[in-house]
Amino acid sequence: MTVEIKVQPYQKYLMLGVAIAFSGGLIVFGGVLALILVPAGLLAAIMFGLIVGAEVMRQDIEAEMNALRAQYEAASELAYKLNLELTEQVQRAESAERDLLATAAEKTALRAQLEGRAGNSA
Repeated sequence: MTVEIKVQPYQKYLMLGVAIAFSGGLIVFGGVLALILVPAGLLAAIMFGLIVGAEVMRQDIEAEMNALRAQYEAASELAYKLNLELTEQVQRAESAERDLLATAAEKTALRAQLEGRAGNSA
């Protein structure tokens, strides 16, 4: 069973810097001098890792913010269109209600006329 650990970008660069500093120190200057250069290499690697990691994190955050802005704009546009459609539906419903009331009034008037004529005929 393997355990997967999410490695941050700056951690990758930190480990790379440590390995390069240690190996370079051992190869170029030898054992004792490498022990002196390793802390300096570690410090440089940490700084490099933090700087590069911060830049990568900034770019990731910027990309996420751009994606969120695009989604927000799309959602706002959709909400606007739905609001327009709802307004149109309400206007149609009110118009249909007015037509229905007018038709009912006309039917009532016609029925009254019909009953009036039926009453005069008898």
